[in-house]
Amino acid sequence: MQWPTELNVKAGASDSSGSSPFPRDGENAAIFIGHSTVLIHLDGLSFLTDSFYGKRLYLLKRHRPPGVPFQDLPLLDFILLSHGHLDHMDLKTLDLFPRNLPIVLPEKLERYLIRRGFLDVRPLSWGERTYIGSLVILALPVKHLPGRSLRETQSISQSYLVQGTKTIYFGGDSGLTPQFQEIGENFSIDLAFLPIGNYRPVPFRSVHMSPEDALKAMEMLRAKRMVPIHWGAFRLSLEPIEEPPRYFLHLLQERKINPKAVLLQPGGRILI
Repeated sequence: MQWPTELNVKAGASDSSGSSPFPRDGENAAIFIGHSTVLIHLDGLSFLTDSFYGKRLYLLKRHRPPGVPFQDLPLLDFILLSHGHLDHMDLKTLDLFPRNLPIVLPEKLERYLIRRGFLDVRPLSWGERTYIGSLVILALPVKHLPGRSLRETQSISQSYLVQGTKTIYFGGDSGLTPQFQEIGENFSIDLAFLPIGNYRPVPFRSVHMSPEDALKAMEMLRAKRMVPIHWGAFRLSLEPIEEPPRYFLHLLQERKINPKAVLLQPGGRILI
């Protein structure tokens, strides 16, 4: 069954219209758009993570609009997709992009994009790399549910390390896992994007992180800085939708680790 989807875009909008939200001086920066969507500019290349511009997810209404209107996105060089769940791999949003835009995603999901005419689809498994411009993109493990639907249950979830003059870790969606420790021992991460929502009831924490889990993951990853994602757009579990950011801010104050970890509102920007 297909649910109707409304998109937060204007009729006729494209990814090349409007003005770039990035400064003109070439600084590396990231903007939190909402849920798990982040706009990142690194070494002259721009990319999105888990692009989702829908106003609804199934029957759930979006609580916060995207922090960067779709028509104001800069020209993109690629998109990263962490896994096939509908709030991370939204085909209606992807349909808005040029078909020659490279899409990096987990193996066994490529058929969805090839059918839609995308020409540069790059499926990866854990430990595999691809190269776009001067950047190296490495797929890494996470602890999350596999599959996309009842018909597609084999694709795995993954995180990404994007390496250039700075190193960015995009956690996608995951529970706390010892593999973060191994990643932190092998890479020097300048900025990590880690999920903090959808952790109640307690069994959900096996595949999602609470704010406290995310701060522990930051320590395990040895990340110099961290920005939380996967909060505020949709209520997908039992905790109140305002609880994850509020609890995260409480922990920052309690542990006195701001600005090492920074909560960005949608549209908020951080230099890398």
